[in-house]
Amino acid sequence: MSVTVKDIVDAQVHIGTLKSEAHPKTNKYRLDVVNNIVVLNPEMILEQLDNAKKKVQAVKKSWKDILIVCEKKMYSEEVKALGEKFWVAYLNYKAPGGFLTNFDTFKSRINSMNKMSSFLESEEFESLTKKEQSIYKRNLTRARKVYEWVKWLTQKPGLVIVVDWSMMKSFIREIDLQSDVDSIVISSTNYNKYLWENDIIANMLSYKSLDFVMNYILS
Repeated sequence: MSVTVKDIVDAQVHIGTLKSEAHPKTNKYRLDVVNNIVVLNPEMILEQLDNAKKKVQAVKKSWKDILIVCEKKMYSEEVKALGEKFWVAYLNYKAPGGFLTNFDTFKSRINSMNKMSSFLESEEFESLTKKEQSIYKRNLTRARKVYEWVKWLTQKPGLVIVVDWSMMKSFIREIDLQSDVDSIVISSTNYNKYLWENDIIANMLSYKSLDFVMNYILS
């Protein structure tokens, strides 16, 4: 799959924030300001996308796991579809604090969820009262909402793709503490951190833009 500058413009990836919200660190990606809206240089976006795609491919070749972290409700179902399509782990409901720094603790919680899932199919579960069964089912549903698509992780992911820096600042700080975890941060022009080679500045308010970016770098 290859993309062109026209594809980026058609997907509206090049639309930034209001000029007043844009951070000076993203100025180098700016092409123009139209009606007080920052317009990004699509050629620079293309370069960013290609860098991110190369990173994803390198991680896949090394047989390390990839994790998508996204709390945007408008894109929750699409993250699930991406996980199933490209077979990558994801957290699309709530990214638990300490997921990476205390991974062993969360792995034990995931193991407990898997055991609970097996228990619900056992004869012992059938012998419980309806009220007790309801409690177990409710607890399992709550756990699955968060951990269902990370339950097969046996170690920390080699790469974390973070969607929308403005919503995920705490998780990004956690990534920064991990010497063995790479990251791709996708953000709009309000991004105020140093941008690494794999990071992407793009339109975060458009479903079409997000879907374009994610499908390209994962394919």
